[in-house]
Amino acid sequence: MIFLDNASTTKVLPEVLDVYNKYSTELYFNPSAPYICANNVKKDILQAEKFILKFLHATSDSKVIFTSCATESNNMAILCNLNKRFKKVLLSVGEHSSIYNLSQEIKNRGFEVDFIKLQENGQVDENDLINKMSSEVGLVAIMSVSNETGAINDIEKLVKLVKSVNFDCYFHCDGVQAMCKIDVNLSKWGVDSFTFSGHKICAPKGVAGLIVKKNILPMIIGGGQQNGLRSGTENVAGIMAMTKAIEILSAKNAFAYVKELNSCARKILGEQKGISINSNQENSPYILSISFAGVNGATIVNMMDADGVCLGTGSACTTKKAGNTTLEAMKVSQENIMGSVRMSFCFSNTIEEVQFACNKLIENYVKSGSPLDKAGA
Repeated sequence: MIFLDNASTTKVLPEVLDVYNKYSTELYFNPSAPYICANNVKKDILQAEKFILKFLHATSDSKVIFTSCATESNNMAILCNLNKRFKKVLLSVGEHSSIYNLSQEIKNRGFEVDFIKLQENGQVDENDLINKMSSEVGLVAIMSVSNETGAINDIEKLVKLVKSVNFDCYFHCDGVQAMCKIDVNLSKWGVDSFTFSGHKICAPKGVAGLIVKKNILPMIIGGGQQNGLRSGTENVAGIMAMTKAIEILSAKNAFAYVKELNSCARKILGEQKGISINSNQENSPYILSISFAGVNGATIVNMMDADGVCLGTGSACTTKKAGNTTLEAMKVSQENIMGSVRMSFCFSNTIEEVQFACNKLIENYVKSGSPLDKAGA
């Protein structure tokens, strides 16, 4: 099997699994327990937090709230920061569903919600943000890297634009597709919170994080763990495994290699009639959005699955829903949206795998009765 849907999840690294097993079978103690071995585990969690904060160049007053997934982290960042002192919330129209689909709940709580447009390259439209930003806006959420196209937003610039209008406005950044893939400097960016997820970076599912600069209202109340910000016994094995994954990936620095994989796919697919690339060259190389005119993207994905190649039609959290708000906002035609497929890479993929997958994509596109077939390709 060739796995090219790494934006949806990644394979756990052996060294990471070793750490997970160690904290599941040897150091399995509850960090809130009173004995020494449990206290040592608590110290390990604190060291993991320090390592992550240092890796992301977070400010000295920042802390990590360990959660179960990015959806929980994003929900916590938004819903636990709604404040009656302001009236309005701005969300990028390209946000992951764990933020985009919160709009109705935000409205139910008495706040106005407006969406910031995207440019045709997939980045947030800065002019639209400026036009919609006001002193009444108390919370803005804009992702760092699009999970659909890999478009990279200039978060530092966007934060400055927002804070220049309302310095007290809370700025949340979904950094799931940025973590361990592009340079992240939270001190420089100036965001108030930042989300990351373990299973997107070769760690197990069921563990993620939310970095915050100041305390927020808790979403889960109970025993007071994690400074009372998220009660419940910590997923120690998951936290330590995720920390190990960050350590390994930061040392690999795979950006240049993944860019070669991306360039290989672009070269093979880019010149074929009926096939278009929705992701710009300047985007994160880890994600490539491709459209096949005249054919449903799900059909292509199913055909590739039969050939042993795993691709996605977009965010795995929205595959059961019609449409694609990100591509729509980029003014991609409806035909190309229906025919869109997402290829996403990992350092573990090879050039040969990408070449095979791209040639199979063209072959299956022809079989599907595409414009290539009609042109006698």
